[in-house]
Amino acid sequence: MNSVCLAILNYNGRQHLEHLLPTAVAAAKKSPVACTVLVLDNRSTEPDLDWVRQNFPSVRTVVAPENDFLFSYNWLLAQLPDEVVVILNNDLRLDENFLAPLLRHFQSADVFAVSASSYDWDGTEKTIGPARLTFKHGLYGWYYEPRRQELCHTLFASGGFMAVDRKKFLELDGFNRLFHPAYCEDLDLGFRAWRRGWRSIYEPASIVWHREQASWKTSPTARPNRLNLRHSLFFQWSSLPLQRGRRARWWTLAKLFAGGLLRGEKVWLEIYPRAWRDWRKMRKQFSTLKVSEAELAAIQKAMAAPVPPVAN
Repeated sequence: MNSVCLAILNYNGRQHLEHLLPTAVAAAKKSPVACTVLVLDNRSTEPDLDWVRQNFPSVRTVVAPENDFLFSYNWLLAQLPDEVVVILNNDLRLDENFLAPLLRHFQSADVFAVSASSYDWDGTEKTIGPARLTFKHGLYGWYYEPRRQELCHTLFASGGFMAVDRKKFLELDGFNRLFHPAYCEDLDLGFRAWRRGWRSIYEPASIVWHREQASWKTSPTARPNRLNLRHSLFFQWSSLPLQRGRRARWWTLAKLFAGGLLRGEKVWLEIYPRAWRDWRKMRKQFSTLKVSEAELAAIQKAMAAPVPPVAN
C-alpha cells in the first residue's frame, strides 16, 4: 500500500470540524504510509471551506456535485488514486495512532473494510463493537456487541469511521441507493462484500470519540428512527431469506403494531405499510441481492472464523 486518504464528509459542520481536523492532521502525520486529509463538502450553506482553508492549509477540500448525503462518497472514491480510503463523519475525534491498526489488515487481499472502535464523546463508554446478525420470531435483526472488544470479523464496518479498499468499493458500485439518504447503507455494503468473499474486520485498537447523530441533525430531512426502520425492512426484504417463520413473523408484527399504539407510538403503523408499498415497486430492480439460506449460513460461518494474523 502506498497511500491512504482520510475523507471527511461535511455539511454546515464547522463546529464539528474544529474538534476533528486537529486530530485528523495529527493522525495523518503518524500514518505508516502517505496520508491525505480531505474534507468532502456537501454544498454547505455556511463558509465551512473558507474556514478550513484558512486554518488547515494542509487539508484538501472538495465540493460534491450535489448534497447527496453519504452517497457523495460514491462520486468521490471514483476520483481518488489511493488504495484505501477512510470514510469519516465530521462529528468525531481521532486517536493519534488511529491509522496503523486499520491499515495493517489490508495486507490481506480479501479484506474489504475495517471498522474502528468508538467511545462516546466523554470517553466513558464504548458505543460499538463487532456487528452481528440475528433471527428471532420470524424477523432478522443486527446489533453491535460493545462489550466484545477484541479483534474479530464483523457483519459490516460502521459507515461513520471505516477504512475501505477503494477498488473493491467501486466494484460493488458503492453505497446502494435503495438506502438513500441514510441508514443501513453500510450494513448492505458489508453484506454484499461478504457475498464476494471479502471480509470486514472490527479493530478495537483503532479509536475514535463520536458525538452520535450530531452531523445528521444538521439535515433538514432528519427523521432517523423512521429512516432506520424503513431501511431495516428494505434490507430484510432485499437480501435475506424470509421463507422460515412466516406465522411467527406476522405474530411479531402484530405485537409491534399493538404495543406501539398502547404507548402512543405509531411509527410501525406509519412506516411498515409505506415501506412495503415502496418495496413492491422496486423489488425487481434489487432481486439479485437475495441470498439463499445456504449462502447465508456460509457467510455467518466465515464471520465466526478468527481473523488471520498479519504482520504489524
